[in-house]
Amino acid sequence: MIISQEFTLNAPRERVWDFFLDVPRSSACMAGVEEVTQVDEKTYRGRIQVKVGPLRAGFSVTVELSEVQPPERLVLQVQGDDRATGSLVHAVVTAALQPQGERTLVSYQMDLSIRGALGRFGGTVIQDVARKMTAQFVECVERSLAAQAGFDGRQDG
Repeated sequence: MIISQEFTLNAPRERVWDFFLDVPRSSACMAGVEEVTQVDEKTYRGRIQVKVGPLRAGFSVTVELSEVQPPERLVLQVQGDDRATGSLVHAVVTAALQPQGERTLVSYQMDLSIRGALGRFGGTVIQDVARKMTAQFVECVERSLAAQAGFDGRQDG
């Protein structure tokens, strides 16, 4: 299943890029993330809780930064499993950052495969969850970037 979205952040591309690559900070903006541990320069492990329909799942995930082209493009390989529901997830996430003056257009595409109990839900339900999670992520990133701008004296937009 392919999930694609675009959103604009009120910060220059370089600041958005730096924020995205600061994995502890950026992952804190993802709903349900409980922990993140750096394994090596390109690999992280963590846990994320998600709710799809009536099911809740706690995935152990591994994320690899498989392609990094500063400050334009980032590709992530995500693998995860939830033993309680017997669900497996694999995703390739591609994010492209385009400057728009002092703002940044972020376009992302997720090629998502879910097997097991969560995989039984239709694409509409999963896309709705993805849209909600993205909206929460964008709000948190905006707050974090605005707070950083206030802290270091830089102004955006």
